[in-house]
Amino acid sequence: MNKIRISKKIALFLFSSLVIFISIELLVGGFSSMFVGNNAVDQCELGLNRFEQDFFSINPNDFSQDFSIIQSKYPNFVADKTLDFKHDVLLDDTLNFILDSVNLSFGQEFPRYSEIQQAFCQYKKYFPLDSFAIYTYIDNNFNYRYPVVFADGKLLVRLDFFLGKDHTFYASLPEYIRFGHDTTYLPATCFVTLAGRHIPQPRLNNFLSSILYHAKAYFFAQRMLPDISEDILFKSPLEKMEWCQKNERVIWEYMIQKDYVFSTDPDLIDRFVSLAPFSKFGLDIDRNSPGGVGVWLGLQILNSYYENNDLTLIDVLNEEDYRKILNKSGYKP
Repeated sequence: MNKIRISKKIALFLFSSLVIFISIELLVGGFSSMFVGNNAVDQCELGLNRFEQDFFSINPNDFSQDFSIIQSKYPNFVADKTLDFKHDVLLDDTLNFILDSVNLSFGQEFPRYSEIQQAFCQYKKYFPLDSFAIYTYIDNNFNYRYPVVFADGKLLVRLDFFLGKDHTFYASLPEYIRFGHDTTYLPATCFVTLAGRHIPQPRLNNFLSSILYHAKAYFFAQRMLPDISEDILFKSPLEKMEWCQKNERVIWEYMIQKDYVFSTDPDLIDRFVSLAPFSKFGLDIDRNSPGGVGVWLGLQILNSYYENNDLTLIDVLNEEDYRKILNKSGYKP
């Protein structure tokens, strides 16, 4: 019972962050003071804050003194006045076990930092006035859907969700979900999440608008990570992405023949957009496909729209006339 109470309270700030992310009513925080200097390298230096390392390094015998430092550096993480952070968090056996697993995998290093740093420099080219910093943490409230969230100028990375698909922490999860719990997918996860900061609140009224809206986050991540492959971007086995590429015209023709493109049937979201082990065409080849094949298809349309028109990244992200995107894309797989 105590552990359940701890989990709920530790997650209080993060839950608020998730609500902000889901609604895409994101707070644009400011950390501009962290990015100062006279050259391009300094201007795109990405701030990194290791909350779990700093907090769990507190000496229990000097808790009050050390905790005051944590309060100054991480006020939002330790804002709950009803929680006993010494006994319920610092000395909690479950959280310390999770921390040991994270330290065993990563030590004091933040995985894939150089890739994320390079992508941040790309981000600053597109959004020179925007800034954010990375904050890492751990938790014992297992919501696998949110390994990274963005809120109030902070990209919050939960490190115990990137320990490798075969880690015992994920043993109860199905294979298609375990697959993405690896640092290989951390940069893509960060920037697909960050995309929500720049995509307007959706008005989704048919299948086309749904796949294009959800594809915008991947389109954004491709610009930040220009060398990323689609299997890494979509957290999918390579053979499933190759299947999509090989059958792109067949997939598109199937959607047209079934009159799905402008359909308002909500069942299509479950079949072709939602997280799933495979997409549901109702054919023998279903298991060869990745889940969310509609989002992958939407990305191909967005890329065609971008390449065939004089557009900026922001133009694509802000365009909410999805029929216009399709008509002007010249998409012909």
